Amino acid sequence: MEDLLDRIAYLAARVLIFLFEHIPFNVGLRIGDFLGHLVFYVSKKRRVAYINLKATLGSQMTPGERWKVVRDHFGFMGQSAVEVMSFRRMKREYHDLHIKVHNLDRYEELLRSGHGGVLITAHFGNWELLQVWSGLRGTPIHVLTREQRYPRINGLINELRESHGSVSVSRGAGIRGLIRALREKKMVGVLGDQSAGKTEGIILPFFGRRTTIPTGAFQLAHRTDAFIMPFFIVRTGGPEHEVYAEEVLKDDPSLGPQARVEFQVRQYLKVLEGFIRKFPNQWLWENKRWKYCWDRKIVILSDGKAGHFKQSEVVAEMLANFKEFHGRSGLTFETERIYVEYRSTFHRAVLFLMAFLMKPWIQGRLRWLAPFLTPETQKAIERVNADFIIAAGSGLAPVQMLLAQETGAKSVVIMNPPFPYSMTNYDLAIVPAHDGGKVPRRTFRCVILPSGYLTPNREADVRQLQLKLGEGVRPRVAVFLGGATRNYDLSVSDMEKFCSVLKQISPRAGDCMITTSRRTSARVERFLKDTLLQHPACRFLVIANEENPPYAAGGMMGLADLLIVTEDSLAMISEAVGTGKHVIVLSLGGNGLPEKHGRFHQILAGRGFVTLSGLTDLEKNITELLKKPITPVLQREKNALIERLGSLI
Repeated sequence: MEDLLDRIAYLAARVLIFLFEHIPFNVGLRIGDFLGHLVFYVSKKRRVAYINLKATLGSQMTPGERWKVVRDHFGFMGQSAVEVMSFRRMKREYHDLHIKVHNLDRYEELLRSGHGGVLITAHFGNWELLQVWSGLRGTPIHVLTREQRYPRINGLINELRESHGSVSVSRGAGIRGLIRALREKKMVGVLGDQSAGKTEGIILPFFGRRTTIPTGAFQLAHRTDAFIMPFFIVRTGGPEHEVYAEEVLKDDPSLGPQARVEFQVRQYLKVLEGFIRKFPNQWLWENKRWKYCWDRKIVILSDGKAGHFKQSEVVAEMLANFKEFHGRSGLTFETERIYVEYRSTFHRAVLFLMAFLMKPWIQGRLRWLAPFLTPETQKAIERVNADFIIAAGSGLAPVQMLLAQETGAKSVVIMNPPFPYSMTNYDLAIVPAHDGGKVPRRTFRCVILPSGYLTPNREADVRQLQLKLGEGVRPRVAVFLGGATRNYDLSVSDMEKFCSVLKQISPRAGDCMITTSRRTSARVERFLKDTLLQHPACRFLVIANEENPPYAAGGMMGLADLLIVTEDSLAMISEAVGTGKHVIVLSLGGNGLPEKHGRFHQILAGRGFVTLSGLTDLEKNITELLKKPITPVLQREKNALIERLGSLI
């Protein structure tokens, strides 16, 4: 089949070459421009080009200007293809008329230098035209080329390249030809702007993002005592081009081999970045140039709910713990947090429904979200660049989907997204087992919420709490009280019974520490202060709505042997289970909680991760659990989640 495709493509190319060799240049270029723009409208690569352009030049361009750059570039590529097919008919007079050379004296000085010359260019303008220009001037060059997939097409392209004396040299064994040419003091042309892959080349910043840079051309020059000259061509309109011969790169032979290469690569990248900034429509943006990149950006979307945000923060931290990429160290992550606020619940509902209609067209049109979002949110959304977008909460689903389309970022959702978003292609959905309904295709099912899988280093929190408590004071029981959740709430009556149990058992079980949440009602808070603030059994009491020390929760979990969490706090239960300590989920008999809370409790209890307890059997459960040794849990599941996140990198 490949041979047949090769034959068909070869015959089609021959027909096109014949056609463009027999029509006026200007007509051919107009056809090429038209075809290039046509490809722009049907090619998915235009989206890659837009993403790269936004990530690279950011706010220097408006979305409309970015799209114009990409459209112009596709038109130029169509014109370049026509010029390549017309190489054989080109004459010296045509080039003298249409190609202006800046700093020609530098090029001629290199020819006279008595050294070989490496002309290092980029996929910029019609780079293929440089070898024809050089050949027509009587100084043909050896050009390093990439083998095409189809042999006949590969041979045809090389035939066109060599039509005026230049020599095409393939990678691999052909490198010997380049070495020979440089030792004979000839010119060699190479491209130096594309990725060196995941394991080759040197890692250096390119437009602020560290990526692999090929070093073969620089090593070749050092091996043959050749000079290296950046050399670029720019299309200024139709058949008009300008060639730029830049200064020969400085060299320092006293440096070690790798440092010497890096010294010159940095110079080349600086020159290349300058040309791309000045002529952005000339560069090959549609290649995934930063596929292998050691600087990543995480964007966390927040709906203002602390529990949702905590889950996203934990997943972001798990990602940021990866320090290697393809076995090479230095991987870093920057995290940005954006609070997504709608103008009203009505605007949120409308965008929830309309986002799917917007998705195919949203790239470069994030202004469409302005009627739905507050001005502060809209401003933050429009400037976003990201490699990963993490969100938890149904209200964030449309914004996350549209932002991923805009930036090309991988999307990670925590908890099962609402229908119809559960049908979309998230890169990873982290869905606890208690969440029902249809889940996205790439789903990681977990027992608890992600906050339980990443146990933070609580040593600093414990030290601060210990200072607060005093030397030698170590309460064994930590209590985490929730509050109003839908139709559920803690009552003063229940708290009276609960505090009575704590007081009764303290001589045998040890003292306790208690923290409320921001959902705890004012009347419960007043009762706790009146009852426990001066009681010797309670060594530490935090009223979160009055003062919430940052070390409180972490310090309490790290210091205590037994953790008691009210049934409404799924995130806090998850964190407690993640510590590997004994956990009691305190049920107060409320029936206002969603069904998924009950499923969550039963799953954990069924696996032995928690003990479900009411007020009547609380004293017995505390006594029994404190007699049992503590054993870590969920390590295997935590490792599996880390592995899934690592596969996204």
